[in-house]
Amino acid sequence: MDARNIGIKIAFVVFLILAFLHATALSVIAETAYSLEISGDGVTKPLTLTLTELESMEQYQHVYSTINTWPTKKWYVARGVKLRDLLDLAGIKEEAQLIKFISKDGYEVTLTVKELLKDKRYFFPHLKDNHPNDGRIPGSAEDAVEVEPILALLSAEGSDNPDDMNDRDALLLIFGQRAVTEQTNHLFLKHVSKIEVLSAAPEKWDPPKASIPSGTVVPEGTMITLESKFDNEAKIYYTLDGSTPTVNSPMFNWSSSRWWSLRNNLESVNIPIELKEDVVIKAIVIGPGREDSEVVTFTYKVDRTGKTEDPTKVPGGPPTSITLDRSEIALPVGSSFQLEANVAPFNAVDQRIIWSSSNTSVATVDTEGLVTVVGEGIAIITAKTAIGGLEATCIVRGIGEKKRDNAIGELPVYPSSAERNSEEEMGISVGSEPADELISAEEVDEEIIVSNGEGKIPGRDGHWQHLENKREIGVQPSNANVLLVTGNDSSQIRVYEITLGSAHPIQWSARQKNLSFQIEVIILLLFITGVGKKYVEFLKEL
Repeated sequence: MDARNIGIKIAFVVFLILAFLHATALSVIAETAYSLEISGDGVTKPLTLTLTELESMEQYQHVYSTINTWPTKKWYVARGVKLRDLLDLAGIKEEAQLIKFISKDGYEVTLTVKELLKDKRYFFPHLKDNHPNDGRIPGSAEDAVEVEPILALLSAEGSDNPDDMNDRDALLLIFGQRAVTEQTNHLFLKHVSKIEVLSAAPEKWDPPKASIPSGTVVPEGTMITLESKFDNEAKIYYTLDGSTPTVNSPMFNWSSSRWWSLRNNLESVNIPIELKEDVVIKAIVIGPGREDSEVVTFTYKVDRTGKTEDPTKVPGGPPTSITLDRSEIALPVGSSFQLEANVAPFNAVDQRIIWSSSNTSVATVDTEGLVTVVGEGIAIITAKTAIGGLEATCIVRGIGEKKRDNAIGELPVYPSSAERNSEEEMGISVGSEPADELISAEEVDEEIIVSNGEGKIPGRDGHWQHLENKREIGVQPSNANVLLVTGNDSSQIRVYEITLGSAHPIQWSARQKNLSFQIEVIILLLFITGVGKKYVEFLKEL
């Protein structure tokens, strides 16, 4: 038997040893991956629970109705531990107000104690009445069943059949809807590993704005749109009868702004309000992790004589003033905040704004007013009108605490709130983040990477955000498939499947092929004694 054959046999033995080490390491990881840490100043008894301990607790199983932010309706069936039971074990305090859920890869979802534990949440069995998928078309709220928020050990997205459940997304945060139209799917966080219960008071959402100032006399048929800079994170609810809007009222921004560049029918989804008679519009912003905004009132008088021009089509002259929605903000290093500038009059002929920072070592600002804190200290952000040079400023204080993830009010990476899609729609998977959100209705199987041809997908207001599947990258076989999405319009999107094959394997030189047997043995021994151990340690760190 020549040295080459001996080397091959030794390599085979090493392979078997590594396979054993891999299986052993995975068994360790299977236990530690499901450990759950509960901490924060809102609990009296911080604790860590293993998978075995979670499985030994009383299990709760139910079907959940949900809607994502495209929006699309769907079912989930899930089985797991009640969140109330977990928080009771940790001794949740009366003064606890916020609950932050953190996935294994650091993505966060923050909810208020009120919205998650005190507000009643339901499974709506008639969610799909009137339309099986379209989330803009409300189903019936009849026969609603109150359900518990849970961390699911087993779940199935897009199904109400318990036989479909698996542990792929465990621990999965999942809860019911407060209203049959409420969009909750983007908050279903996968692979939860930590829960932080906090006593800090939640902030309040900024109130919405209207496209035409309140009190304006308008011609019959004028269209009003309601706007919020938080169109991705929160929803605008409104009434036309003078009543106070709630989560059960009509919704304006059915589709979140992350999807606007992918739709050619936005005005048929987020439908403007047509003014046919004098009207009072009351509106509110409601979303996760904050208190509801103040209710704002917009009044309009409709002129049917035909003498009043549509103010949106009449040039308003040069800008007369500019204001910012914040005069001062304090943010940890690494976090961001979207400033909003308001130019008057609303129909000024030129509303271009020039943004600048007085100290770019503390804070930077892009052309859309997105402020990013890059260092400690103080910087002044200035918004200046392109015509007239009118200015408004905001003082930014950089705090020396590195943020782990986007806070509400920043411009998040999308779809980082990634919602899973119905079986007719394509999903985008980003690490352990919440369930996937759709961007088109293509017959596509599990994806690895989705992009628009440049490794990006459009985010809010034209900002382009990189997208990658953290779970998949780095462990792909040589023939892994990649999905590629092209087109900015929902009617023009195309999906391509690319195979990363090994059509041209690496050609080794004759000298490399004829390495001596002794060197091969030494390399193999080093691999077994050194790399093998490191391999197990590496797997434990995943």
